[in-house]
Amino acid sequence: MDEMVNRGVAAFARARILTYLNCMQATFSTLAGYLGVSERTAVVAGCPLEGGGASEGSTCGVVSGGCMAIALAHLADMVGGEGGKGEALYGRLREYTAWFEENFGSTLCRERSGVNVNELLSFIDYLLTGKVVTRCVNHIGKSVSYLIELMNRPLEGGGEASELDGRLASSGGYCAAEVMRGIREETGHGSLYLEQLSMALDGGVGLSGGLCGALGGALLAMGLIWGIDPKKEGIVGTLIPFLRGHVNLYMGRSEPELWAVANPFMREFEKQFGSLECRDIAARRFGSRKELAEHMVASETCAGVKDWCRARATQLISANTVFSA
Repeated sequence: MDEMVNRGVAAFARARILTYLNCMQATFSTLAGYLGVSERTAVVAGCPLEGGGASEGSTCGVVSGGCMAIALAHLADMVGGEGGKGEALYGRLREYTAWFEENFGSTLCRERSGVNVNELLSFIDYLLTGKVVTRCVNHIGKSVSYLIELMNRPLEGGGEASELDGRLASSGGYCAAEVMRGIREETGHGSLYLEQLSMALDGGVGLSGGLCGALGGALLAMGLIWGIDPKKEGIVGTLIPFLRGHVNLYMGRSEPELWAVANPFMREFEKQFGSLECRDIAARRFGSRKELAEHMVASETCAGVKDWCRARATQLISANTVFSA
């Protein structure tokens, strides 16, 4: 019976990536449904994590959506603050991203799919040659099957509650949550629930060294404002903003719309810091939560990245929400 359920959920995910047109939302939404969670805030907010971050090719949305689903599955462990559960949760995230990289060659969208989504001709070639099925559809199904196993496995814990356990219970992780909290305090747009789940993006998403967690947190804040819920909008209602966003992406048009705001923000970040990936910015990869925590305390570079993401995203959100109103 469990195997049949597993296959059914994986099939839902494969179908949803074609109807949702968003790898992160298809992954996370399917797994949230499996967990019986009907609240859709994180699905909407995760919209710009598609295509490696506003179509810039960094961490695959199946990876970011899967990591956030793992965090969702163990949200009660985080909120409870039980000793050792926080460390175990970061380990679980790293287990998934390591599995993904081993099975599909890379956690980065541009490397795994072989497409530059932000280039029109490359994207058209990807669709017409069937790679969207042999890669994205195939990979999301296999990933969801493995994620169900990880989500169902209890976290190990025990002992006294640590600094990490307290942090996760009260405010989230080290990278994305701090940026999101700053944006929420300055603009009024945000969610503590999202900040807690955003620990999944720390260390370049599940400690994989990919999309910078601070950058991912800023994207979640933008998604909360301009993202859509494909389940609510339906196929036509999802397709229209998808086409509008990609026209803006390829034409470079500016308007208060997710891709028109988030994609230039991504490119500005890359110009400012030289890369979108955590491992390049930090000049290392993190094997554990402890390594990440020690680095974040001492790193002026990462502190500067978080400050920049918070300030620039706050500026864009404030300007564009006033304009769109």
